[in-house]
Amino acid sequence: MGMLGQATRNRVRGICTALAKPFAALGISPNQVSLLGVVFALVAAAFVFQGRYLLAFFFAVLAASMDLIDGSVAKLLNKRSPFGNYFDALMDKFVELFLYAAFAPRFPLETALAIGLSFIASYAKPRAGLVIVTDNRDWPGIGEHAERLLVFLLGLLASAFVPSLAGFKPMQLALGLIAVLALAGCLQRMEFAKKLIQEAEAKGALLPYLKEGRERE
Repeated sequence: MGMLGQATRNRVRGICTALAKPFAALGISPNQVSLLGVVFALVAAAFVFQGRYLLAFFFAVLAASMDLIDGSVAKLLNKRSPFGNYFDALMDKFVELFLYAAFAPRFPLETALAIGLSFIASYAKPRAGLVIVTDNRDWPGIGEHAERLLVFLLGLLASAFVPSLAGFKPMQLALGLIAVLALAGCLQRMEFAKKLIQEAEAKGALLPYLKEGRERE
């Protein structure tokens, strides 16, 4: 589990259900909610380019909210599906990409590291699925998607009111922290994947193409 405790997760889940009810009542599909999050992220990025950080923060919160409630909408409408799960995860990445990339002209190094390491951390888990049969349970999660977005939102809000902190721009610090959290998550997941792969190898439970000797040298 990530750094957010189970009690906090339960509380957030209740809030998400409450926020999802109007969308479900209007018959808005969970995939449409996910797409709406991407639209809000693009609007937030446009305001970042204009230096209007408070408005950018407002739309970034909306984007993050869509990211959180699309699953609750799916549950309320009884429209949960394997493809919906896949689609939701991809839209999450688009939201994260557009929000971070908005700061690339101002902080190119920090933005590149935040985007690159965040996406590697996200890739580290599903890539194990090309070696062994695995799922989404029990994986360690330092610097998960929701936690990275929270750091981003705090940095964006601070940018609207505080010019600098210890000689650095608030968003510069936030992107740097996101990169550090994502790197920690990468290392943590790599170590966990190694453990799972070694256990599967000992049991002869590697995927068939690896058993046939077609793995990378």
